[in-house]
Amino acid sequence: MPLVHLRSAAETCERHDRVVLPAGGPGDLDRTAPGATVLLMASDAGEDEVSAATWAARFVGRVHYEPGDPLPTMLPATWVETREADALAMPDEPAEVNEEDEDDEDEEDRLGPQSFLVVEELRELPMQEWVFTNELVGKQHRGGRTFFPRVPTLVRPPA
Repeated sequence: MPLVHLRSAAETCERHDRVVLPAGGPGDLDRTAPGATVLLMASDAGEDEVSAATWAARFVGRVHYEPGDPLPTMLPATWVETREADALAMPDEPAEVNEEDEDDEDEEDRLGPQSFLVVEELRELPMQEWVFTNELVGKQHRGGRTFFPRVPTLVRPPA
């Protein structure tokens, strides 16, 4: 999640004791037990970006979302503002779709059901508590030097 949204989410969590975070697809959220530790990686963090979970929270639950549904409440203000700005920038009429290009579209990039996760106790971790991806995900699953999962992924915590 972009660092600016994590910081905004932390403010929301302080005010309401919980926050709703966008998660993209549902990933492994339906298999996640309430109370589980959620590790978050800050993306778009410039020089501060590392391939490690530098934020943590406690999982409360999943909010299912279909395109066209109203957004859940308690989302980070910066995320809502960005989404609204993106919606205003989109043209009113859909662009023409080339059927040949549509066949090449990745399955995971198609708009479909999305998920949000509700968390409590969102906090930035001190450096000594960071969890690096090589501690969580085997090299064959990282996809290169850095690893930023596109959907929530259950991993076994390091011992």
